[in-house]
Amino acid sequence: MTISVGLNCPACGGAIQVTEGDNVLNCGYCGSLLWVEGDTGVLTVAYRNMQDRDGVLRATERWWKKGFKARNLGQRGNLRECYPIYLPFWSTTTRVAGWICGYEERHYTDRNGNTRTERVPKEEMVLRDYRYTGIACDPGDLGIKYLRNTAGEASFADFESIPTFESTTSKDDMIESSKQSALHDAHRDADVPHVTFEKVTVIPKNIAQIYYPVWVVRYAYGERMYMVTVDGVTGEILSGRAPGDPLYQSLAVTGGTSVGGLIAAAGLVLGAAAEEPYFIIGGLFIGVVILGFTYLFFRHGSEIIEGDFKDKRATSPMDWIRSNLGGLRI
Repeated sequence: MTISVGLNCPACGGAIQVTEGDNVLNCGYCGSLLWVEGDTGVLTVAYRNMQDRDGVLRATERWWKKGFKARNLGQRGNLRECYPIYLPFWSTTTRVAGWICGYEERHYTDRNGNTRTERVPKEEMVLRDYRYTGIACDPGDLGIKYLRNTAGEASFADFESIPTFESTTSKDDMIESSKQSALHDAHRDADVPHVTFEKVTVIPKNIAQIYYPVWVVRYAYGERMYMVTVDGVTGEILSGRAPGDPLYQSLAVTGGTSVGGLIAAAGLVLGAAAEEPYFIIGGLFIGVVILGFTYLFFRHGSEIIEGDFKDKRATSPMDWIRSNLGGLRI
């Protein structure tokens, strides 16, 4: 609701109307961006569990069939446990406002091969809200750090029947982390390569704690235990570990080694015939890259890992690219 708090705009003196729960607003008279600071609590909300055991098990079996997992996992996978829990997450909204100034360099080459560099001034206004989530407890081996879905039916009715993890992290730490992330993302979005001046304000707008339902499925394959977590609202797989298939590893080694070797050899032959070193260097580089991907898949293909695990290992070239080239935002 909207309430009057007896405050006046420091820019024009107009009365300020504040919406409950917000601490960032614009003056209705002069349009100034204002930050209202005071003692506020943390909004806490829980989402109703929308999944049942049968649906979770079907989602797990569908996940078994995807990717390079063991082909007989559906027959040899032995389900041991399937239960829901509530995990606490922090959810923050942080506003970044200001200006970032600088320049970008453009290179020009004339007909004689002479290159000149021109500095083009660049000035970007930043005014954007950034939202972040982070788990508020130790998730153990669940492989969950962030909240992927922030929509659902708010209800505390399931708290009596579903085990709940208590929050063990500080809201102040989450706010500080969000401020740093928002400032970093604002610089990225402004896209000013060379910054010479900036005047940017980072304002925490609000923070909430969300208790989110997650289903945990544990199963055995051979003599080893594995696990899967399923979103209790959407029914999507959040994280999991599964055995890989030796056949896929063998095919990857055979195909990758052959293709990488052929490309490297072709580069050497073409480069020698054309007396062009770039062919040799390019062929060797591509061949080594393919052999590197082959090695990664062979080394880590015995276990397929999905989720936010600390020891997450690349199991395919695209996994490797995402994990090493910052592909989380792809």
